Amino acid sequence: MASSSALVTINNVKYSVGEAYSDTTLNQFLRKTLGLTGTKVLCREGGCGVCVVYVEEPDPNQPGSTIKRSINSCLCPILSCDGWNITTVEGTGNQKKPSQLQQQLTSHNGTQCGYCTPGMVMNMHALTKMSEGQKLTEQTVENSFDGNICRCTGYRPILDAFKTFAHDSKSKLLDLEDVGLSLQICPKNGSPCSGRCHHEHDSITEVLPTHDLGASSSWYRPKSLAELYTLLEGPLKGKKVFLVAGHTSVGVYDDGPCDALVDTKKIVELTQITTDATEGVTVGANVSLTHLIQVLREPAAKNPAQYHYMDVLADHISKVASVPIRNVSFRLKRAHNEFPSDVFLCFELAEAVITIGNKDGTSSVSPSQLLTTNFDDPKQVILKATFHPKPSNVLYRTYKIMPRSQNSHALVNAGFRAEVDSYQTGKRIIRSIALIFGNINPSFIYAIHTQKFLIEADMADPAVLQGALGRLRNELQPKAYPAEPSLEYRTNLACALFYKFALEILGDVADQRYRSAVGQLVRPLSSGQQDYPTEPKNYPLTLPIPKLESVVQCTGQAKYISDMDSSTMLHAAFVLSEQGSADITQIDSTNALKVNGVVRVITSIDIPGSNNFVAPPGVAEELLASRQVVFAGQPVAIVVATSQVAAENGAKQVKAVYANVKTPILTCQDAIQAKSFYPAIDDLKVGDAEAAIASAPHQVKGSMELGGQMHFYMETQVAVCTPTEDGMDVEAGTQWVDAVQDGVAQVLAMNKSSINVSCKRVGGAYGGKITRNTWIAASAALAAQLTGRQVKMHLSFWDNAKVSSSLIFVYLRLLCLAKRPLQLVGKRNPYHTEYHAGFDADGKLQGVYINAYVDCGAAPNDNPISGLGTWGDNGSTEAIYFIEHVMEHIAKFLNKPSIDVKYLNLFKNGDKCITGQTIDNCNLTDLTQQFLKNVEYQKRFNAVQIFNKESRWRKKGISVTPMKYGVVWNSNLYNCFVTIFHNGGAVAVAHGGSEIGQGINTKVAQAVAYELGISMELISIKPNMSLTNANATSTGGSVTSELVTLAALDCCKQLLSRINPTRQAMQGKSWPEVIEKCFTDGMDLTARSWVAPKTDVAPIYYNTWGVTCTEVEIDVLTGEHQILRLDVLHDCGESMSPLIDIGQIEGAVVMGLGYYTSEQLKYDEKSGQLLTYNTWYYKPPTTKDIPADFRVQILKNAPNPVGVLRSKVVAEPPLCMTCSVVFALRNACDAARQEIGKGREWFQLDAPMTVERTQGYCLPDISQYTYGPTKPTKISLRLRLTR
Repeated sequence: MASSSALVTINNVKYSVGEAYSDTTLNQFLRKTLGLTGTKVLCREGGCGVCVVYVEEPDPNQPGSTIKRSINSCLCPILSCDGWNITTVEGTGNQKKPSQLQQQLTSHNGTQCGYCTPGMVMNMHALTKMSEGQKLTEQTVENSFDGNICRCTGYRPILDAFKTFAHDSKSKLLDLEDVGLSLQICPKNGSPCSGRCHHEHDSITEVLPTHDLGASSSWYRPKSLAELYTLLEGPLKGKKVFLVAGHTSVGVYDDGPCDALVDTKKIVELTQITTDATEGVTVGANVSLTHLIQVLREPAAKNPAQYHYMDVLADHISKVASVPIRNVSFRLKRAHNEFPSDVFLCFELAEAVITIGNKDGTSSVSPSQLLTTNFDDPKQVILKATFHPKPSNVLYRTYKIMPRSQNSHALVNAGFRAEVDSYQTGKRIIRSIALIFGNINPSFIYAIHTQKFLIEADMADPAVLQGALGRLRNELQPKAYPAEPSLEYRTNLACALFYKFALEILGDVADQRYRSAVGQLVRPLSSGQQDYPTEPKNYPLTLPIPKLESVVQCTGQAKYISDMDSSTMLHAAFVLSEQGSADITQIDSTNALKVNGVVRVITSIDIPGSNNFVAPPGVAEELLASRQVVFAGQPVAIVVATSQVAAENGAKQVKAVYANVKTPILTCQDAIQAKSFYPAIDDLKVGDAEAAIASAPHQVKGSMELGGQMHFYMETQVAVCTPTEDGMDVEAGTQWVDAVQDGVAQVLAMNKSSINVSCKRVGGAYGGKITRNTWIAASAALAAQLTGRQVKMHLSFWDNAKVSSSLIFVYLRLLCLAKRPLQLVGKRNPYHTEYHAGFDADGKLQGVYINAYVDCGAAPNDNPISGLGTWGDNGSTEAIYFIEHVMEHIAKFLNKPSIDVKYLNLFKNGDKCITGQTIDNCNLTDLTQQFLKNVEYQKRFNAVQIFNKESRWRKKGISVTPMKYGVVWNSNLYNCFVTIFHNGGAVAVAHGGSEIGQGINTKVAQAVAYELGISMELISIKPNMSLTNANATSTGGSVTSELVTLAALDCCKQLLSRINPTRQAMQGKSWPEVIEKCFTDGMDLTARSWVAPKTDVAPIYYNTWGVTCTEVEIDVLTGEHQILRLDVLHDCGESMSPLIDIGQIEGAVVMGLGYYTSEQLKYDEKSGQLLTYNTWYYKPPTTKDIPADFRVQILKNAPNPVGVLRSKVVAEPPLCMTCSVVFALRNACDAARQEIGKGREWFQLDAPMTVERTQGYCLPDISQYTYGPTKPTKISLRLRLTR
C-alpha cells in the first residue's frame, strides 16, 4: 500500500505533504500554507474559475509522457496531487518580467478589479501547454473559457487578448519590446523567465502544519484493484468512504464528512482505454471527460457508419460544466438520482455497458441499472464503460437546455434514439425508439408509454405526432424543486424537445419553415469593435492606456485584503439565522466550542459598545441579532477560530432556537397586500398628470415586475482587524472608509480617531460594499478586541449571498416595502410598478402616472430614504426601464415601431426634466438619428421581419434604447492629498476613492501627470485611508473618479503656484532638479484639497447621453436566446482615459444583460432563505452570453464644458441602456405570438427574461406542433335541383 503522504512539485519546488492535510484542498494549501495567494478563492464549487492552476501529471498508460490540464484547485485535495507538477500564476511571470500571456492581457486592458485575472491567465497558460504541437484556433480559445467568470470587463478584451495566440488570428501578437518590455526565455525549459530561477532539484521540503487542521478523514492510495478491494473489505468495511478521482461532486453536494478518502488515480486499470473492432470502445472509470471527448471523436471520424453516434455524445459532453471540471471529472449519478447528469444521459442513450467489480469478480449493468445496484455489501467499484458499434440507420440526438449558454446544469436534458425506416416515400416508420429525460423526477428516465405507442407507427403522420405528444405530456410527472423552473415549463420543454426530434426524423418531409426548430441555436465566433477619440496634444491625458495595476493583477502579485494571512491570525465566521422573522429564545454554542480550532463564540451580549454598525443619521441595524431576527440569513453570532475552515465548521454547530415564527413576505405583491411599508417618500410631480391623461386621445395602463440581482463581486466581503495600543487598525474591502470607521468605533465604544481604516484595492464591488462591508469590518473588529489578536473575516460565497441588505432610488411615486423575512446581501431591489399613460395619435406623451413599489428588504438604510445605493446608480437603471416599457406599450397600441415613438418623445434643448431644470447641451435627437444610420437599423429591422416570416420556431427581435442620464455632484464629498518627494521628484497621491476596478487610480494619475507636466512613471497612488482622506463619502454613483480627480487637480494647482516661480527661473532644468531646489528653499511640497460640490439648487449638474441597439434570436420552443449584435454609443465628453472608459462601458453592458436575462433570485416560501446562493443556481453571464458582435463607440467631438477636464461619467449610464435586450426579446416573442394570431395583443412582461419566461411569452403548445401549416379543408358539393 502506498504512503498516504504526497510528493508534490509546485513552481519547481518539491513538497512532502502528510496525512494531516487529508481534508485540505490544493487551494487552501497554496494560499494558507505556501502563501501563494495569486491563486484566488471564491465559490469553492468549481463554478467561477478564480482558483484555476496548471497541472502536469504522469500518464499511467504512457510511461514518460505527461497529462497536461487546468484544474479548479478549490475542489482538488492536496493529497490527491501526488506526483504532480503544479504551476500557479506566480510561476509564470512577475511584474518586472511578465509572460507573454500576461502582457497581452495587460495591453488589451483585460483587467478591472483583477480578482479573476490569475485564473484567466492560468486557464490560457494551460491551453497553450495542452495545444503544443497543434494549431490553436480562435474558436478553441473561446470554447476554453466556459469556466471563468469575470464580473467587470464584459469578457471581450480578455478573449481578444488570448485569441492573438491562435494561428488564425488576424491580430498581431504584441512584440513586448514595443511596450518597453523584453521577454527572456529560459534556456532550460523554454518558459518565460520570471526573474528568478526555479531550479527543480532533488531536495524536498517537508510541510508541517502550524496548527491543528482538524483532519477527520484517513487517506489511502492503493495502486491496484486488488489493494482497493482489500481496503474496502478490510479496514474500511462499514465505514463511510469517498473514492477520489475527479472529486468534483463536492462542488454540488456536501456529502461529508467521511471516515476515509481513497485516491484511485494510481490504479492503472481505471485509466485504460481499449478499442476492439467487434466489442467497441472501452473507457476506464478514471478517464476524464476531456479525454473521453477525444476518445469518442476518433472512431466517429474513422468509422462513422458504426460510430456516428459518438459525435453526438462528444458534443453533449462538451457542454458538461467547464473545461477545468471536464479535465478531471467523470460523473455518473449513482449517489444522487435527482442529479441531471449529462454523462448518465449520454451513456444510457448509447446503451453503454458499465462494468462494476468487487473482491469476488465483475459484473455488467446498464447505466440505469447502476442506480439501483447495491454498492455496499460487498463494496462495489465502477471499473469501466463500453460503447458498442451501432447500425447506421439509428438516429441519435441529445439536448441540454440551460439557464445560460454554458457551465450550467440542465433545466431539462434529453437523449433520443430511433431506428427509422424511411424507404417508403413520405413515411417514417419507427422500428425502435428510446426517449430519455433528465431533471423530471428522480425515478423518471424513459418515457415508456410514449415509446410503446410509437413502435411501428409512422412518425410522418400528424395524428401520430399529436398522439405521442399527448401521451408524453401525461407521462411526464415532474417533481417540484424550489430553485428549479416550474413544473409547467419543464413539461412543456420536454415535449418541445421531442417535437424537435420528430422534425429531424422527418427531414424534408416536413415544411422547411417548421424545420427551423431542428437543433439548437448556434453561436458564431464572437467579435468586437471599439471606437474612441483621443487628444494627443493633451497626453498623457486622453491617452488610451491599460490600468496602472494591470500587470500586477495579471502576474498575481496584486495583494487583496482576502490574501492577508499570518500564523497568528484568527478567523471569524457568522452564524446565520435560518428563519426570516422570529424571536430568538436560545443560542447554544456548546458543540461549536468542541470543534478543533474554535477559540470563542460571540453573541450580542458580548458587544462592548452599541449593537449597531450604522452611524447616524442612518437607522440602526444590529450587528448581531439580539431578541429577534428580521430576515433569513441575519447574523446571530460570530465564531472565532484558528482557521477559516474551523470557524465555518464551528458556525454550523451553533444552534439557535426560535419562537413566534412568522410566514415570510416574499414578493412585492405580498407586501402590498400585507400593507408592509416603510415611511412614504414624497411624490415627484410635474404638472397635473391625471388631467393630462384624462384629456389625451389615447391611454394605456399596465404593470410590470422587475427582479433583483446579486452583485457577485469576485472577492467576497472581507476585513482584517488588528488591535493596537490605542485602538484598532482595519483593512477593509470597502467603498466607504468613513462609514467603516464610524461603525467600528461605535461597536467598540472607541473614539473615531482611534480607528485607522485603510483600503488599497477591492476585488469588485458595484455598490455592494458601500454600507455592507461595515458589518463585516465591525464584526472582525469586535472579535479582534475580545480575543486581543488579529482577526480576519472573509465571508464564504454562500454566506456572502445571505448576509446584507440593498438599496435603490426611483423617480415619480415610490413606495418602500418592508419585506422583512428575506436573505439579502446587497442586492439590487425587486420592483412592482403600475403605470397609466396618455398620448396622442402620433405617440407623443401627454401625461404619465407611475406607481413604483420597491422591495427594500429588512433595513431602511438600504432603500431610497437614505439616498445610499448598493448599486450606486440611484435607481436610474430601473427608472429608464420603466419609461422604456411605457414607450413600448404606446408603440404597440399604435402599431408603430417603438423607436418612432421614443424618438418623438426625446428631450430637446429648452425642455424641462422632472427636477424642473431646463435641458441644455442636448443632442439626443441628432445623436439617435445618426446612430440609427450608422448601425443600419432600418436595413436590419427589415431583415428581422424577413427572417421571422421564413422561420416558424426561430424568431429575431431588434430594439433601440436612447438615454438621458443626469449626473449629480451634490452631497458627494471627496478629498485628495498630494506629496512631492525631493531626491527624485516622485509624486504620491492619496485620494478619497476606493479602487474597485473602475480605473480611478489610472485617471487620477493621468490627470496629475498632465497638470504637473511630468511622466506618469513618477506618480504612485496610495491606499485610501481614514487619516489622509478623512470624512470622504462613498465611492459610487459613477462620479467618484471625476470628483477625486478634481480634488487632485486642485492639489496640483496649489503646488504649481509655489513651484512655478522656481521652475521658470530654472528653465531647461529637469523636474527632479527643480523639486530639489524647492526643497532646499524650504518649500512645502504637499497639498490637500476638499471637494464639496454645491451645484446651485438644481441637483443635476450635467447630462450624459447614449443610444444602444440590441438584436437577438430566440428558440421559441425552449426559450433560449442569443444576442447577435449589440451597438452602444456613449457620451464620455472628452474621455480622460479611453481604454478605461471602453472597459467600463463593456462591463456595464454585460452586467445589465445578466440582470435582464439569466440572473434570478429565488427564496424558500416557508423560511425566506435564499435558494440561489451558489454558482449552481445563480447564473451571471459567461463568455458566450455576451453579444456575438459587440460594438462600442465613444461619442466624438463632445467635450463637456462643465466637466472635469471636459470629461463625463461612465460605468452606470451604459448599464441603463441594456434594457434594450428585454424589448428585443419582447419583439421576438411578439413575432412568435403572431403565428397564433396574438401578435397584436399587449402582454405583461416581467424581467429577468429567463429561458422559462421567454418560452412562456411565446405561448407554445403541443397543439401547435405540426409538420407544416394547417391546410384548409376541401369540401366538394354536388347540387341536384328538384321541383
